[in-house]
Amino acid sequence: MMFEQTYAALPSVNAGKTRALAVTSEKRLPSLPGVPTMTELGYPQATVSNWLGLIAPKGTPPQVVRKLNDAYNKALATPDIRDKIVGPGNEIGGGTPEAFAEFIEIEGKRWTTLVKAAGIKVE
Repeated sequence: MMFEQTYAALPSVNAGKTRALAVTSEKRLPSLPGVPTMTELGYPQATVSNWLGLIAPKGTPPQVVRKLNDAYNKALATPDIRDKIVGPGNEIGGGTPEAFAEFIEIEGKRWTTLVKAAGIKVE
């Protein structure tokens, strides 16, 4: 058993060499519609996703951030880019800088709490 990124596991799953037991995303993935989520299996605390985003240096003027964000969202909306992201089993993100900042804050708190509760220390 292992946890693997969808894009890396999907070819093996689709070829029948590996069987996907569950996904850790909040909802079922379009690329694996018959595979339940960990929440569906009774493990809501195991909801985890891998994410990527663009972050500008602190102090970047708001109008520059907005322009970069608009260009990013526009690119994500193009069929070619969408196909490259969704094709290997990923999900499309995008949105506003404010929503992404809030998401990062929530993720930071979530993982800080988990690390402290588990007593994980830097070696």
